[in-house]
Amino acid sequence: MKYIHYGHKNFDIKKFDKIENRPLSVKPLGGFWGSREDTDIGWLQWCTGNEFCMERLETSFTFTLSKNAKVLTIDNFTQLKDLPLNTDSPIDVPMSWVTLDFEKLAKEYDAIEVLLSKDWNKLYFGLYGWDCDSILIFNPSIVIEEK
Repeated sequence: MKYIHYGHKNFDIKKFDKIENRPLSVKPLGGFWGSREDTDIGWLQWCTGNEFCMERLETSFTFTLSKNAKVLTIDNFTQLKDLPLNTDSPIDVPMSWVTLDFEKLAKEYDAIEVLLSKDWNKLYFGLYGWDCDSILIFNPSIVIEEK
């Protein structure tokens, strides 16, 4: 599988920040984001459709993952019920949101890939803020930049 990352010319491991849970959010701090290069609902399509960060689309690079990468792929809402939750929020988040414990997941997996397009109505609102099919890298050593 080939992925694409927008906004940078290449992968710089020195800029990689460790995954950290973020209160009130379905997305963590840190990590490294990308989308499948061949998806119809990736970062390129989302940004273009919403006129968001258009200047960042001018710079990109492609990458693959090492063969031994352990990736948690989520393509339906029911998968979320078996995953660890981040319950450290100071106030309640909307009931439809699922706030995963990314710090725990990062101990077991190298990355998480969410394919919203496979279960759009439920996954989009459950992981509100992911916006498109995307992969979040927890472990930078699995990234193999394409030349």
